[in-house]
Amino acid sequence: MEKRHSIKDDFSMLALLIIPIAVAVNFVGGQLASLLKLPFYLDTIGTIFAAMLCGPWVGAVAGTLTNIVTGIANPVNFAFIPVNLLVGLVTGFLSRKNMFSVWWKWIIAMVLMALTSIISAAPIVVLVFGGITGGGTSLITATAMAAGANIWAAVLGTEGVFTVVDRIISFFIGYFVIKVIPARTLVKFGCGGNYIRKDNSTSI
Repeated sequence: MEKRHSIKDDFSMLALLIIPIAVAVNFVGGQLASLLKLPFYLDTIGTIFAAMLCGPWVGAVAGTLTNIVTGIANPVNFAFIPVNLLVGLVTGFLSRKNMFSVWWKWIIAMVLMALTSIISAAPIVVLVFGGITGGGTSLITATAMAAGANIWAAVLGTEGVFTVVDRIISFFIGYFVIKVIPARTLVKFGCGGNYIRKDNSTSI
């Protein structure tokens, strides 16, 4: 029988300690991407890590708090709270279903994570900011629009490509950090047991 989970179960003492770490990692990643004008965001690394390790609700809280904290300095980030929240939820549920265990599940998970971000972010970018947010992808979007592309096509095309790359980068950073955590520590987290090496499985 499949184990039933409650929201309360996700928020162990260790999970609560992970949240500020995740927010800090998101902040640093986002600032780095902004300063270097990268066509990525790097502001969900901590969210994805927390969700993979602790479950969906911890990931959602980490994502939400990230945009609240960074929104103080850059109000644009307040509008994207739903995106980071959904990234945490979807990644956490995928982790709970052990979707990061083998390569074919991982591909499905990456597609779902990217689609979640694109579908939730694109309407905000188009309807609230007119396609230009000032982020690293804005220059590419603006170039496409100047070349005659429809605003929706420009945003979806740009976000589609670079969001996938961003999520892959963020996932692997979180994944490799989790893989160096000892098994005796992993079992103390909501989804940590899914990342304990099993000799009879083929991991990514």
